[in-house]
This record gives sequence, structure tokens and C-alpha cells, in this order.
Amino acid sequence: MSNYLMLFPIFFPILMGAVIPLFHFKSAKKRQWYVGSVTVINTIVMLLLVFVVRPHGTLMLLNMAGKLSISFHMDGLGCVFACLVSVLWPLAVVYAFEYMKHEGKENTFFTFYVMTYGVTIGIALSANLMTLYLFYELLTFVTLPLVMHGMSKKSIFAGRRYVTYSVGGAAFAFIGIAVILTFGDSIDFVYGGVLNNGYTDTEAFFLRAAYVMTTFGFGVKAAIFPLHRWLPTASVAPTPVTALLHAVAVVKAGAFAILRITYFSFGTELLLGTFAQYIVMAAAIITILFGSGMALKEQHFKRRLAYSTISNLS
Repeated sequence: MSNYLMLFPIFFPILMGAVIPLFHFKSAKKRQWYVGSVTVINTIVMLLLVFVVRPHGTLMLLNMAGKLSISFHMDGLGCVFACLVSVLWPLAVVYAFEYMKHEGKENTFFTFYVMTYGVTIGIALSANLMTLYLFYELLTFVTLPLVMHGMSKKSIFAGRRYVTYSVGGAAFAFIGIAVILTFGDSIDFVYGGVLNNGYTDTEAFFLRAAYVMTTFGFGVKAAIFPLHRWLPTASVAPTPVTALLHAVAVVKAGAFAILRITYFSFGTELLLGTFAQYIVMAAAIITILFGSGMALKEQHFKRRLAYSTISNLS
């Protein structure tokens, strides 16, 4: 029964955020009470799940076909990410209350802001690659209206660039699902990876190449060079959205997804000492140097923070 409690911090904020447009709040304070209550309740439940209840086993919500299922599980890595998000989110929301008074369209803003909380927790608690991928894609589309909130020419351009990079990266990430489905024992996250050892040298080369493509696909949200340009451009969005992109959800989801596929899908045994390891390490090193250099050079404060984030992520 405790396994079903994992659904609460995922779907509670999604549902509570989705119904915000139905309410006609008579004052900003009432909206703040609603959004703040949903956020705090979700944070408390998530922390109780991690530190008190700690459900064991996997909850399958939907089986689509064979190995493909929507399932949730709480392991160490997922709990760390979920706790990080749960602690930071209320702080971001409190800041957004005051800031968004001057931006307008607060109902629309907080609709997607609250929904994003649940989607991010869904990424953290995903039990397999399919579930992670679906919530990862959903994160793109639920944060797009936040990036484009101002609806100025710059905001629209930033939104287009953001969705182009994200959807393009997702196409490469989808390769990982296909490869794991073909060569793996399952698509579940198992520490050490799920690939069997019966592949030839040619297949091993193909698997390593697929890992590199999948890493760069998920790495779009982690702003790996040269797939980083969407993040500085998105600085045109309201500052609470920038906080969401930089510190709380989006870019950390990219880094989290890379950790998942490296240690829980492909496995390090396949990658150790091969071109796959060196390419990904080289990309990280280049990104660190590039992001640091651009942060020093950039005069616009929010764009400087964006480049700092790019460097620190790698």
C-alpha cells in the first residue's frame, strides 16, 4: 500500500496546478495561499516518503506492451534528487510571489509552475527508462509557457530555441530506449546496468556509440557544449523561471538522466576506457572551460549566471 503513496507527490501538484485557471481568485494573497499550501504539502509528503515511509519495490502504473511500462521506484539516487527539488521548490515559489506581481498573468504562470513540480518529481521517481523519458519530455512542454511568459519577440525566440533544442535532444535520447530494449534484459534502472554480456565487438561499438548519442540527447537540458545556447537565451524569462531552469528542475534533470543511463542502464563496465568515456569526458571538460570563460566575459548578469550554471553542471 505504501508504494501507492509515491503517486501523491507526482500527480498532486500536476492536478492542483491544472485547475488553477478554474478559480477566480479575488486577491493575489488567496492565490499565494493556494499555491503555497500545495507546494508545502507536496514537500512535506515527499520528505516523509524519503525519511519515514521509504516505500520498497516498484509500482507499475501502466503496462503498455512487453517491457514498456510506466513505473515508479524510490532508490538512493532518486531520493537525493527528489529531496533536492523538494527543499528548493518552496523557496523558489516564495520568491515568485513577490516578483510576479510586476509581470502579470499570474494565474497562467503559477499553473505551469506548480505542475512542473510534480513532473520533476516524476523524473526523480522513475523506475525505468521509458518513464524517465516520458516525464523528461513532459518537462519540456510544461516549462515552455514559463520561458515564453512575457510573449515579447525575445521571449518567443527563446521559447522556440528551447523547444527546438529539447525536442531535438529527445530524438537522440530515444535511441537509448531502442538500444536498451534490444540488447538489455529490461529497461528498469538496475545499478550496474541491464545489458547482457553476450554481444560481439561490433555490437559493443554500436552500444557505445548509442550511449554517446543518448548522453548528448539528455545532455541538452544539462547544457553540454555545443548544445548549451538555449540556456543563456532563456534568461529573458522572468527571474523565477530562470531559477527554475538553473537551480531547481530543468538542468538538474538533464544531469540526473545522464547519471541514470550511465550507471543504471548501459553500465560502466561497457564504457570504461573506451571512446564513449573519452568523448563524454572531453565534452564535459570543454563545457567547464567554455562556460567559465563566457561567464567572465558576459556583462548581462542573468546570462553570466547561465554560463556559470553551464560550467558547474559539467
